[in-house]
Amino acid sequence: MKAVIMAGGKGTRLRPLTCHVPKPMVPLAGRPCMEYIIELLKQHGIGEIAVTIQYLPDVIRDHFGDGQAHGVSLHYFEETAPLGTAGSVKNAQEFLDEPFVVISGDALTDFDLSAAVAFHKEKGALATLVLTPVEHPLEYGVVMAGEDGRVVRFLEKPGWGEVFSDTVNTGIYILEPEVLDRFEAGIEYDFSNQLFPSLLSEGLPLYAYVADGYWSDIGSLQQYRQTQFDMLDGRAKVRIRGREIAPGVFAEGSVSVSPDASLRGPAYLGDGTEVEDGAEIGEYCILGRGNKVARGTVLSRTVLWDHNRVAEGSELLGSTLASRIVCREAARLSDGSVVGSHCIIGPKAVVHPGVKIWPKKSIGENTQLNASLIWGDAARSSLYRSGSVSGTPNVEITPEFAARFATAYGSVLAAGRALTVSSSEDGFAEVMKDAATAAFRSVGVHVINLGVVLPPVARFAVRQLSTAGGIHIRLSEDGSRCTFECFDGTGLPLTRSAERKVDNAFWQEDYGRAPHEAVGSYHEDDSLSGLYVQSVAGSTALESQPDCLAPLRVAVAARADVFRLLHPLLRALACEPIHLPEAAQRGQLASLVPRLEADLGLWVDSDGRGMGLVTAEGTPVTGDRLTLLQYLSFFHSYPGSAIGAPVSAPQLLESLAAGLGCRVVRTKENLRSIMEVSEAMALHPLYDALFAAGLVLRNLHRSGAALHGLLGLIPSVYLQRETVDCPWDRKGQVMRRMMERTRGRRVELIDGIKFYDDGGWVLLLPDSDEPHFNVVAQGEHEAHAAELLERYRDHILNFLQ
Repeated sequence: MKAVIMAGGKGTRLRPLTCHVPKPMVPLAGRPCMEYIIELLKQHGIGEIAVTIQYLPDVIRDHFGDGQAHGVSLHYFEETAPLGTAGSVKNAQEFLDEPFVVISGDALTDFDLSAAVAFHKEKGALATLVLTPVEHPLEYGVVMAGEDGRVVRFLEKPGWGEVFSDTVNTGIYILEPEVLDRFEAGIEYDFSNQLFPSLLSEGLPLYAYVADGYWSDIGSLQQYRQTQFDMLDGRAKVRIRGREIAPGVFAEGSVSVSPDASLRGPAYLGDGTEVEDGAEIGEYCILGRGNKVARGTVLSRTVLWDHNRVAEGSELLGSTLASRIVCREAARLSDGSVVGSHCIIGPKAVVHPGVKIWPKKSIGENTQLNASLIWGDAARSSLYRSGSVSGTPNVEITPEFAARFATAYGSVLAAGRALTVSSSEDGFAEVMKDAATAAFRSVGVHVINLGVVLPPVARFAVRQLSTAGGIHIRLSEDGSRCTFECFDGTGLPLTRSAERKVDNAFWQEDYGRAPHEAVGSYHEDDSLSGLYVQSVAGSTALESQPDCLAPLRVAVAARADVFRLLHPLLRALACEPIHLPEAAQRGQLASLVPRLEADLGLWVDSDGRGMGLVTAEGTPVTGDRLTLLQYLSFFHSYPGSAIGAPVSAPQLLESLAAGLGCRVVRTKENLRSIMEVSEAMALHPLYDALFAAGLVLRNLHRSGAALHGLLGLIPSVYLQRETVDCPWDRKGQVMRRMMERTRGRRVELIDGIKFYDDGGWVLLLPDSDEPHFNVVAQGEHEAHAAELLERYRDHILNFLQ
């Protein structure tokens, strides 16, 4: 006899555990649920098995392969669209040429399948449903059968008024292959709602077999935990791997338990798990592979998947954690809390009962998390990340949030003064702007509405209008993030101290409203975009009259609102712009420039900050090569000036600057630090695409060279970049260990640690917003840069071991 394991389930009710793991792969005592099903089938002599897969199919395939390691032969059948329970089995019909067992890969059972098969054959059934009695049958299909086992009534997930039996459908069936001929392939078709009722209505031999033994559908988080507790209690007759190292405590493989640790069974410890001095592992704890439980930590009725780190003094009571989670010192996770993979729980953070945290979230130090964190990136004490405030539209960023944030911002930084407000060309951003405007006025801020503008225009407007600052609200191109950018009176991002003031006012709700007669005024000014273009044109003006120069034919890939600003600038720079249609934008620019016989191509991001170029031959100019060209063009236009450059930019900048009497000032990576060096200009080629494009076009006219010729004058540089994962609580340790290597060596400590090594350099920069290091290496050639990057990346990884 053959079998079909149905393994396509998403396990929606098990989220956040199943956000990146299909339900059959959820571990039970260290092994995927489906592995126990394979063992059960093998135990009953069934070794030819079809596996129907749909959600994250490669996770299942990669783990089980062809099944040889488990003593069976597995054949996979993948659904490209949902086909229902029967439809997915129909997908494997060519394999099912004899009676077969259908069983779910996401339930645990020790049923005697041989007895069920014998019953099926004895009754001459076309289909046999395996049933079991349960205390709460509402979530299952209730089945009634006569004394001979023939099904007489079938109800899928009934109300209490329809519960006529406590024997429910387990989703285990024995079927004759001809039942699959009753419906077509490729359509959505269900066993319980369609196939079995049709067999029953036609009077065909449909039987029910009530099985003895254990069965549990791990469909809910509570049942998932309880199933493992039942395994430890021996209620489910399944094999738990490992040896018994203490009464009721099973340890698999190499487990390190300090003699001073406390173990109380029943419990399970997976291979590679470490339990340090003074840690307490209480009853019904299930710890998978490679977990580390530090001294003084208390765990009780808690499930940990693999490779988690629980720091000193933490307390996990009735919690469930997926994989690669870091719980820092004195964290507390309460009963029923569930944490998805790759999360960081900060020092002394408290996760309240029943709270669920989706994967890849960071919970800040001392945070009291009493609501589930699903869509956001983090629960933290600071609103700001990389100088701005952002979140998911209408989930984290709502009108209520906008009003509260603007109230805090306006009251502590601009009460009685004026602020500008502006937004991107999007309805949601404008709604947020309206909410912020009302809140600003309520605390006595005078509001100047700039309308729909680009961020560089918003910064320019603050300086032009001499306001106390401004706020620009924009939606990302894909609509997934809404961002609030805040500027001070110089048009630069807020200082860290100003951000902290806004943070404190926001979280403590420490702000007062203005008296009703003193609310802020409001007026609109839509002239700033035009003034901005005039200012950029003046800053990049040609040395000769435009009509005396041969025009440059420029193919432009930009949104219509961006092109409206670009067009007059390009005309002033003796250019003939060709605006490409939306369907042929940035992705096709390199192929279109030669076909259009353009002198160059130019693309500009929707926010007016990022840009790229394409030579007449169709070669893209981006990254470090573009950075060098932008700075070089600035040096030619502003000889003798100083300009800021991030510490990660190519080292060649210094020599390029010196050749034209300019000076490069190395700064931290953030926008404010870079722009402060040339604050009087208010424009910077790295963050203002129109200004940068104007500088490059001016340089092309000055030199009389084509773009590829101008690039040919710039020596080659070889930079490589990579990120290296590092838990938040290990960053300081890594930096300390790396500083020990600086003795007697040339280094810079502007931002991170910059080592000068073997004719090149390597920058190790801990990311301010994410748990990783940014590693940048420049070498004398590509292989040299790669070797430097690999060497220092390995240093970090060695420290983390």
